[in-house]
Amino acid sequence: MTQRISIVTLAIAATFTLSHAYAAVIYDSGALAFESSGQSMWDSGTAFRKEDSVFLGPEWTNKTATIGGIAGSANEEVFPAIGAITIPVFEPSLWHPTPTWSNPLKGYWTGCNCWKDVTIKPATGPVTVDTRTGAELKVHTSGKVGLEFGYAIDSGSVDTTANFQALAELPDLVQASEFFSINTSSIFDNGTIKTQSPKAEAYISEILQLSGSIDAQACALTFGCVNGSKALPSINVDQRILSIDPNSLKILDGIMPGGDAFAEVAILNRSLTLEGGATTTVPPVPGFKLTTSGLTLASSLPPGIPAVTVDLAELTVFVPDIATTGTGSGVPVTSSGRDDLLSLQLDLDAAASLFGGVPPLGGNFDLFDAGPIKLSVSFDLIDVDAGPVLGITQDFEFTPTLMVDLAFSKPVQIAGLSGPQNSWSGLWSDLPDLDFAIEETTTFTPTFWLDALLKNDMGLDLGLVGTLDLLKLGATASVGGFDLLDFNSLSLNNLLGIGNTLFKTPKVGFSVYDTTFELGGFNRLAGTPFTLSIGTQLPGSGTAGDAQVPEPGTVGLLLAGLLAGLQLGRRSRVSARSQEPLFG
Repeated sequence: MTQRISIVTLAIAATFTLSHAYAAVIYDSGALAFESSGQSMWDSGTAFRKEDSVFLGPEWTNKTATIGGIAGSANEEVFPAIGAITIPVFEPSLWHPTPTWSNPLKGYWTGCNCWKDVTIKPATGPVTVDTRTGAELKVHTSGKVGLEFGYAIDSGSVDTTANFQALAELPDLVQASEFFSINTSSIFDNGTIKTQSPKAEAYISEILQLSGSIDAQACALTFGCVNGSKALPSINVDQRILSIDPNSLKILDGIMPGGDAFAEVAILNRSLTLEGGATTTVPPVPGFKLTTSGLTLASSLPPGIPAVTVDLAELTVFVPDIATTGTGSGVPVTSSGRDDLLSLQLDLDAAASLFGGVPPLGGNFDLFDAGPIKLSVSFDLIDVDAGPVLGITQDFEFTPTLMVDLAFSKPVQIAGLSGPQNSWSGLWSDLPDLDFAIEETTTFTPTFWLDALLKNDMGLDLGLVGTLDLLKLGATASVGGFDLLDFNSLSLNNLLGIGNTLFKTPKVGFSVYDTTFELGGFNRLAGTPFTLSIGTQLPGSGTAGDAQVPEPGTVGLLLAGLLAGLQLGRRSRVSARSQEPLFG
């Protein structure tokens, strides 16, 4: 019995130890950065977004112009080279008569070339002098000068980014044909969303770009030359001559102090002003005027006669231009924006003067108003305006979900699916709900992508706004609707640096357009493959796992189990011997 207990105990200890001899491998994909741009904010697909420009004028790169000049050269020959002077000299030691009769008629002996050339003056090279003299400037320039015609159209677009991290706990031991699970999780680090409501614009710009350098050289006879270089100041002028969008047409936009245009004509973003007043004649002639952007649309006052009027009401229609930006580390990532759509402001102090008998606190003085030309100044001791403001709102929600395509190097059994599978596609977070089985070492190759939803909630809101200005002064001069002079913001409030908001009620809003759709255009990212091996090998990252050595704690547990088994065996043998008779 004791022997059985020892064996069972040892087996249990060994089994428990071996079952914990291997640690699970953690798979980490690293940073997964997804982005999408130019998608429509209204439905799935890309937004219509077009932008282009044409430049008319000369354009050049690294052109050189030379001013002045350098005469002479660095090594000019003033005396030519002279060759060596040699003379023949008889050398008796070199004369050896030859005992051969060469010519009986002459009767003399031939010599043996006993003459030698001797140099009495060696050769000399040419004499050169640096004869350069003068001054030269080389101007190197790059630039362009001309007109640029351009346009931009956006039907309503959205740009997004999403940063994920994919994690997985891979099994430490896989047996052939036995099902196992892969425990996955993901971390959403952060995301962004940027949107632009529909807009269109065109422009003509004056372009002046110039950059370059100057190389200078000055030379004096026999003294050599001195060189120098200097970069020219860069010029970069991009001045809008004419620009047009649904709001207005602007001439020389940004040239005036504060970034205002030299002249502007409203197109859709117009204000209609109702004025009431009387002429300065005796007796005065009362009447009303309806004006917009310096133009008189209708008037019951005699034309060409100076008049004093007060603003009764102003109605403004706006073209919304909403650009939103949002950043978040939680899902969904949101962004919101708002712009005015319609504003109706009643001039309370002017209405009280005109209809309530209150002394006037200010007025508009039409110095000239005939045809397309209008000149007027305005002054208000107290200007109180109030009325409703209708606005348009846009709220966006961006909800990204991490997806994966898993490709298998060998066919894999997936519980619930019939037959071997070569791949699987779905949510990364769904992998723990699946059971896989492999027959041999298999590599899993993930490709990550996003399944993203975009919610666009467009609505209207309505609120009341009141303003109060003290000592307000303004002036307007226009010709044909072009504002040559227009300022109405000079007041005591401005001088004191305080706002003019008298009150502002909470806005009441309601949705008029609400849609959710799939947002596309995202990139796909290839993940690092991981390999699962059969038997006692652990999976590695991209290669078969190596056989693992038990950890120190595991070794201790294994030894403890073995010692416990041996101890029980020894005790059982001692007990058996103690029960035997002393004498057989």
